[in-house]
Amino acid sequence: MEAFMMTLSSGVVSGVRPYLMLLVLGLAGRFLEVQEIPQVMQRTDVLVIAAILVIVDFFADKVQFLDSVWDGINTVVRPVAGGAIGFLLGGETDTTTAVVYAAVGTFAALGTHGAKAATRAAVNVSPEPVSNVVVSVIEDIAAVILAIFAVLLPILAGIAAVFILIAAVVAIVVLVRFVRRWRGRRAATKGATPEGAAPDVN
Repeated sequence: MEAFMMTLSSGVVSGVRPYLMLLVLGLAGRFLEVQEIPQVMQRTDVLVIAAILVIVDFFADKVQFLDSVWDGINTVVRPVAGGAIGFLLGGETDTTTAVVYAAVGTFAALGTHGAKAATRAAVNVSPEPVSNVVVSVIEDIAAVILAIFAVLLPILAGIAAVFILIAAVVAIVVLVRFVRRWRGRRAATKGATPEGAAPDVN
């Protein structure tokens, strides 16, 4: 049960900060000797690469519009990371469990990645430039907290992950509707203006 909840919460974090999740799991397995974490995550080369990617991810996510490009690049990476982590955590039991955990991790990461990408796209059109950094920092803090809980209190982290996924789905639906309405109003405004009409100077 703890391994499943760890997989679920790790998937949620992976949808936002996959390299951070891998680093936290690796460090926890190596120094805290958490039994659910396989040896491959604890290897020195894996930890070093994960740490470097955490730094790159941290700065890339703070730059307006670059963060959307980074999200696009990680559209594949984040779900795959969530699935890979789930597979490795489940692989300590048997192959069937590993496949199930991989699916859980993948879909959990897809949910939070979708919400993150949609939210960031909306924030980037905001006239307030600091909002991008603020949102990114909030994501950092939330990811760190949930990642630590996933290792130390996996049951509680798993429960929190369920609520986060529900909120992510709601956020995606709301943002999609907002974008559609915004595009509709923009198209209607353009259609109401006669093409080639000179502006009224009176």
